[in-house]
Amino acid sequence: MSLPQSSYDAVERTEVLPLLPASAQSFLDIGCARGGFGRAIRRERGPSVRIVGLEPIAEQAADARSAGYDEVLEGYFPEVMAHSEELFDCIVLNDVLEHMMDPWTAVSGVKSRLAPGGRVVASIPSIQFLPIWLKVLRGRWDYTDEGTLDRTHVRFFTRATMVEMFEGAGYTVERAQGINSMTTRGHARLLAPLAWLFGNARFLQFVIVAGAKRLEALG
Repeated sequence: MSLPQSSYDAVERTEVLPLLPASAQSFLDIGCARGGFGRAIRRERGPSVRIVGLEPIAEQAADARSAGYDEVLEGYFPEVMAHSEELFDCIVLNDVLEHMMDPWTAVSGVKSRLAPGGRVVASIPSIQFLPIWLKVLRGRWDYTDEGTLDRTHVRFFTRATMVEMFEGAGYTVERAQGINSMTTRGHARLLAPLAWLFGNARFLQFVIVAGAKRLEALG
């Protein structure tokens, strides 16, 4: 079960595009919202790739159907795909897992939809983000309509616990890439030469790229 957010715009998430497998020919975009990422994939990869979106909110699913997807299914994973056996080269979860009561089971479950050699690409907000903790040090933890403390977020992760979630579900994590550094925003840009000092705390999100572990031969 997850808590949907009905006000998201059709954000293209172009910072995630470079982390998609170059050879992927089919994509499943879970929680595709209004379809911005599907539009970006279509523009970059062209008409030959297959892109399927899943979205539980009817209004957003309707918008996504005109955004370049081959198909958009309205509902939650995995129930909405119960009558399909389709496999995908790449399964995308862009800022979706933090809305789920049990993201660990969801991460494990998407393996059944991966084609051989397929990859999961998941963007996840980091609760380690320094601007959040500067507010905590001032005694504030205020939920908002969007961002790290979006009021529909029910789970919170750091880079380390993101990796642990995927590894615990039987994946090999190939990348855990920070994106949307605070040093690219507003006055914090002045700190860009010192970005390395902030470590993982400078990133708003991390993108996990993971493949299912291969079963090792016995004996």
